[in-house]
Amino acid sequence: MNRKALAAAAACLVMATPALGAGMFETTFAKPACFGRSYDASHLRKHPRQTVSGISLAYTPNTADGARNTAARFEVGFSFALKSGANWYAGTAVCKTAKAAFECSLEGDGGLFRVTPDGKGLRFAVVNRGGTDAGQDQINLEGDGFASFGKPGGDDLVFVLPAAREEICNPDGGDY
Repeated sequence: MNRKALAAAAACLVMATPALGAGMFETTFAKPACFGRSYDASHLRKHPRQTVSGISLAYTPNTADGARNTAARFEVGFSFALKSGANWYAGTAVCKTAKAAFECSLEGDGGLFRVTPDGKGLRFAVVNRGGTDAGQDQINLEGDGFASFGKPGGDDLVFVLPAAREEICNPDGGDY
């Protein structure tokens, strides 16, 4: 292949990249959506290092303040429950499209995670922020007290979240 053709192909790929990300966003979040799961006692017995008993991501087309979500910046509701208690902890994450995934940051320095479309659901992966907290839980939220998960070496680093019923994303009722 000559240099001009190679340069033209590379330019087309660079110009198409934002469109591909926007397409992934539109495909995944075309309408209000809930992705999540609850783990039963049998599953938790088989995975004793897993501390999360339920986890969910909820998406609506508008942010809490009424702005329209876009591929470049959107919000999701995030919640989880720990097997050590019945409380659900919830927060908002601000996300952006990044290549073949969505990168999200929980408000209040609650942690980072990456979400990748995976068939009919999402693959949720905790991102280790490194530094002095590298060996600690990486996801932290406040609810009725504080709760956290995602310690390196634990079973709480990657979750496959199928499309789910609204009750999974909103265990306490009301809007999500």
